[in-house]
Amino acid sequence: MEDEFRIGGSKGHIEESVTDPLFITLYNAFRWKMIPNCTGRYTCRDHKAVSHLNPSQLLRACGAEEDTIESLLEYSVEFDEEKRKDPILVIPFACDQSTGLISYVKRDGGGHAASFVHTLNSESGFQRKLCALGVVLSDKHRVSNKTN
Repeated sequence: MEDEFRIGGSKGHIEESVTDPLFITLYNAFRWKMIPNCTGRYTCRDHKAVSHLNPSQLLRACGAEEDTIESLLEYSVEFDEEKRKDPILVIPFACDQSTGLISYVKRDGGGHAASFVHTLNSESGFQRKLCALGVVLSDKHRVSNKTN
C-alpha cells in the first residue's frame, strides 16, 4: 500500500494528497470519478458492480482487512423526507474523521434498502459534505451492529 496518493487537479478540483490507507485501498480497488464542482468527493464508476453492496461489504470487496472494518464506526442518518429523500450511511476512516465513505441508501417500494450510491470523500470533501447535509456524527446516529 502506498503512503501518499495524489488526487484531483482537474474539473474544478484542487489537487490534494491523501495518506489514509483505507481511502487509498478503496480508491485503487474500483474506478471513481470526481463529482463535478465538489472537490474531494468521488462517486464509484463501477456502480453496477457495487450498488448491491452495503458499505461494510464494499470495504470487504476492496480487500480491507476484517479487523480494520470491524474497528470502524458506522452511522445511519435519516432525513425529513420533504427535504432529502435518501438516508445515508457514513463510515469515517481516519481517527480524526477527516476522510470517509458516504453511501446513499436507495429504497425499494417497501422501504427496504434496494441499492447504494457510494461516495468516497477525501479531507477536502468529507466534513464539508456532512456540514452541507446538516449532519453531525454522534452516538444517536451510530449503528451498533454493522450489517454484514
